[in-house]
Amino acid sequence: MESLKDYGLKAVALIGMDQEYGPMLKWETSLDGETSVKEMITEFYTMFMVGMHRNILPKAIVFKDKNVVVSSYKYNLLCLFLKRGVDMESFMTYAESIMHKYSGNPSKLSCLRSLAARVNQFGKRNQ
Repeated sequence: MESLKDYGLKAVALIGMDQEYGPMLKWETSLDGETSVKEMITEFYTMFMVGMHRNILPKAIVFKDKNVVVSSYKYNLLCLFLKRGVDMESFMTYAESIMHKYSGNPSKLSCLRSLAARVNQFGKRNQ
């Protein structure tokens, strides 16, 4: 987990859609102890899924204090919260591959393991 934080990952969350209650947090892990999506689940879901039916889906949004990279699969969103200045493209690729590998519903453990393996491979290639 520390290696993920070292590579600029602040938090990871999976948001899904419940037909009765709307957007819901399936799971979340804060690696920096500060970043959380709990207070903004509906807002994040709306920001990223508003254009779904027109095939206009944003892949990332830049905020003042963080960047958020998202991969969607059906009605689930995998959100990766990154420090400013981190390579969003590689994390976008990681998120998309994880969502497809687990058919849009990765468990917290499988997601973090996949991210850690990919980050470690990237780190070894750049040494």
